[in-house]
Amino acid sequence: MKIDFTKEEYRYLLDMVEIAEWVLNSHRTDSSDEIRGYSEINQKILAYAKDMGFENLITYDKDLGGYFATAEYEESEHMSYIEEFEDDVFWEALPHRLAVRDLVEQVGEKVYTEMEFEDRMSKLVELEKFYCEELEDNGIDNLRFENLSKSDSPDLH
Repeated sequence: MKIDFTKEEYRYLLDMVEIAEWVLNSHRTDSSDEIRGYSEINQKILAYAKDMGFENLITYDKDLGGYFATAEYEESEHMSYIEEFEDDVFWEALPHRLAVRDLVEQVGEKVYTEMEFEDRMSKLVELEKFYCEELEDNGIDNLRFENLSKSDSPDLH
């Protein structure tokens, strides 16, 4: 199969592949067999960067044996989409995780896992609503870790 891309289309593809690569690997500390196929496709697409006139964005590192984003590319517009995604995930996940924590604390782990789905979801939605309103009004300003002593917290002076 052969697919022809214009320079503009290739740039969009490059951005999409880099965004996918970020989602797959930004949290990993080592390579994984389960995503090897994705990484190989990523490298195949990055290999065309020079041919498409984007050698300023992608470079080949002989020591690491692969293609990588340059500093210029890491500061380009596609990163704003990644940042927006991460921000949305944080603000959506935080109320849910706080709600689960609080419900488990209120009823106990065993009762929580044995609750009827509808009952558990109803209680979680109520708690999530509370946290969504609080976070919307105050952001993270009111979040505190109660069990930490001052000696546990790093001294930033």
